[in-house]
Amino acid sequence: MAMQLRKRGVDDFVVIEKAAEVGGTWRENRYPNIACDVPSHVYSFSFELNPNWSHSYSGGAEILQYCKGCVEKYDLQPFIHFNTEVASVVFDGQHWQITTSQSDVMRAQVVVSGLGGLHKPSYLHAQGVDEFNGRRFHTAEWDETIDLSGKRVGLVGTGASAAQTLPGIAPVAKHVTVFQRKAAWVFPRLSAEISDRRRAVFNKYPWLMRLYRWLVWSQMDAVGVLSLRRNGLMSKSMRRTALKHIEASVKDPFMRERLTPDYAAGCKRRVIADDYLTMFNRDNVSLVTDPIERIEANGIRDTAGVLHETDVLIEATGFKPFDITAYVDVVGRNGRRLRDVWKERIHSFRTMMVPGFPNFFMMLGPNSATGHTSALIMIESTVQYVIKCLELMNSSGIEHLDPDPDFVAQYNNRIQRDMKKMIFSDGCGAWYTDDNDVNFTLWPYSAARFLFEQNKVNQEEFVRR
Repeated sequence: MAMQLRKRGVDDFVVIEKAAEVGGTWRENRYPNIACDVPSHVYSFSFELNPNWSHSYSGGAEILQYCKGCVEKYDLQPFIHFNTEVASVVFDGQHWQITTSQSDVMRAQVVVSGLGGLHKPSYLHAQGVDEFNGRRFHTAEWDETIDLSGKRVGLVGTGASAAQTLPGIAPVAKHVTVFQRKAAWVFPRLSAEISDRRRAVFNKYPWLMRLYRWLVWSQMDAVGVLSLRRNGLMSKSMRRTALKHIEASVKDPFMRERLTPDYAAGCKRRVIADDYLTMFNRDNVSLVTDPIERIEANGIRDTAGVLHETDVLIEATGFKPFDITAYVDVVGRNGRRLRDVWKERIHSFRTMMVPGFPNFFMMLGPNSATGHTSALIMIESTVQYVIKCLELMNSSGIEHLDPDPDFVAQYNNRIQRDMKKMIFSDGCGAWYTDDNDVNFTLWPYSAARFLFEQNKVNQEEFVRR
């Protein structure tokens, strides 16, 4: 958002950042083997392509450097308020009053939330967890002071974070016990280093790099969305691919059976990894599928009564989905709080606004994530929509853009209707959905359709005041 404002000569803005530096996900997560599960050339800004990615799926440190490079190139440092956390965002009838944790108050006509959807760790809730005598931490809060060499490690979770962490710790730990609640569908990543020759070609011919990026993204978008349709031909093909990957990776038939999910492939977030499943062939890696009964001083006891002695407990338990109202108090017209508006059902205008909260935009808002492509595609599209809204406000003298509740209702009803055609709504208990199996997280169509639908600002979709 800041880069696009700078490109247009706009400098009347600030970026409020709670940490001491930029990077978000790639600053916070430092666990071993961390990498993106989207190809490098797609997981980057379309207007800032990088010909020098070293790997087809970049590691966290390389992506963090890319983020820092963007800040430096666009001279964003003076606009960023570091070590500043937002406590509340309150609409006073004319402007937004932003109060920070330092009790500073800023006044803005427009607020754009870049808080993201996976921000706060979801911790292990088990009886006796505070009685554990060993070291315990979440993958998003990796304790780099701990040497896992010769340690007995309990790894709780089998999602994307666990799939990357396990290959990074199994070779050094004495033993790793993986506690699995539900098996994940794992697909081969087919990752590889990018050759010096390809990097040289992309540096010399940027148009080739742009074409390559477009081809990779187009294939991901088309195949991805078709494979996630309920009972579609591509969904069956996706399941076969995952089953072949399990069979090729895991030697023991009994272990393969326990690592094979009992729900539709893609209903929960897919895990993209080449080396995760092979870890279960190691003598020092074991899998526990019985639920955790309680945590004891010396380890983890399962419901079968077995105590798994543990020196270090690592929580690979993911994040709380789309919970921005839990840590920022957003108050719109007439004192209505966003957390109250969303209490019964999370909904939005074009994934980025909420009626009664004028000039308040969200990047990666409700139903803007995809299960098959890069989130940056959606973020860029949202930013372009916000830019067009700002241009409309400037050219038409409009002070406030507030979505029409009737249009918002129609929009969300259509999304939820079409969501039923996707395997996301299969009752598998994914974090994508609420307690009523309403999917408030994902976009049920292609990313190309997202770009098309957000391409134009229709003034008739807003309330006239």
